[in-house]
Amino acid sequence: MKNFLLALLTGTLLYFPFSKLNLWFLLFPALLLFLKNRSIFFWTFGGYTFVFLSLRCANISSIDFGGLNPLLSYSIFSLFVLIFTIFQFFIPAFVSKNFLKNSPLAYGILYTIVEWIRSHFPFGGFPWLLIGEVISQVQVFKYSLYFISIPIYTFLCWLFAYLILQKKILLLTLKIAFLLLISYVSYRVEPNTLEGVKLALIQTAVPQEDKLSRETFSKHSKEIIRMIEKAIKEKPDLIVLPESAFHFYFSEEETETLYRLSLQAPILVGLIDIREDLKPYNSAYLFAEGRLVDYYDKVKLMPVGEFIPRPFEFLKDIFQSIGGIDYNPGQRIKTIKYKDFSMAVPICFEIAHYSFMEKLAKSANIIVVLTNDGWFKDSDCTFQHFRFAQWASLRFKKFVVWVNNSGDTAVIDPYGRIVEKLSYMERGVLFVRLKSY
Repeated sequence: MKNFLLALLTGTLLYFPFSKLNLWFLLFPALLLFLKNRSIFFWTFGGYTFVFLSLRCANISSIDFGGLNPLLSYSIFSLFVLIFTIFQFFIPAFVSKNFLKNSPLAYGILYTIVEWIRSHFPFGGFPWLLIGEVISQVQVFKYSLYFISIPIYTFLCWLFAYLILQKKILLLTLKIAFLLLISYVSYRVEPNTLEGVKLALIQTAVPQEDKLSRETFSKHSKEIIRMIEKAIKEKPDLIVLPESAFHFYFSEEETETLYRLSLQAPILVGLIDIREDLKPYNSAYLFAEGRLVDYYDKVKLMPVGEFIPRPFEFLKDIFQSIGGIDYNPGQRIKTIKYKDFSMAVPICFEIAHYSFMEKLAKSANIIVVLTNDGWFKDSDCTFQHFRFAQWASLRFKKFVVWVNNSGDTAVIDPYGRIVEKLSYMERGVLFVRLKSY
């Protein structure tokens, strides 16, 4: 019973750094407890607790907007958590216990390897709940993310716990000193970003239940157009709207309004489009000077949300909001260019695919994320998503512009600091002139 309660406590402690409370400092005692209690049961039950608590917010989308019975939703979710736990916690514990002399360091190494694998495979990967990403919240170390990747930092966090467990104070001190030096050097690196431009960011704040119906969604269009017209009066260098900002497709007649308005100011907007294969694309379009300048099709689609991988096609009959249609992935990793702008425009969860972002942001001078977190309301999932924007700003030393239908729409500077933001579901226009301090 004592082991059961301690595993429950440890999993809960590991959850708090990924919760809206953002108690990042609890990461290290949680990892230490995992290393002190190296048993298959402890790791499996503690891991299950962590994953269940961290991702239970996913049930908001399936119950409130997907039409699922709560019992069925949590049953499917619990099965997913079990599979996740077996892969991320059970396998490292089983291998370390039976083949690597129950070495505490082996647990951390295998955890890191498995985290990297499941971030990339299968179905494009699930790069979520990454231990190394939490460092974006640690003031003294966060700047070192410019040089140190998420997987390496995941291992370094486990190494930190291992050195404490083994009471290797000298090595621990040397490690901390080295990371502080790396962080200081990273901080001194000049930002590689666009500055001086004025942006108008529009938080459309369309309730998710309205977005599920074309008829109810369309009732918000006039107000959104008025917000664009309001933004134009301030003469911004770019107006940005979120993912799937309007009820109409890019190829439909209503798009003419965006062409007309772009004669007065460039507009970057997320729209769905249906093309010759009659399958939808989730895309970002840049209108300027009365024409379409460039566009980007989302490459990393979200499993279940945007496509159902084999052999799970039966889920199309369960999740009513999917409608049995798979989105087409984009075929090119590219920036959107216009005048001084070279924009990496990850759409929604693409920002979490850290290896993909290395390619997408490479030639960009600004990162503009278009998303809609209305599916998860104001939950831990929304917070976890937003935190990847802070990681990206630190990793690439660029401004990250986060434009969300529901919130929080924000601008994050190259040092991971939130410059300006709009509150959750606050409909409005955020005007920001980019400047590093």
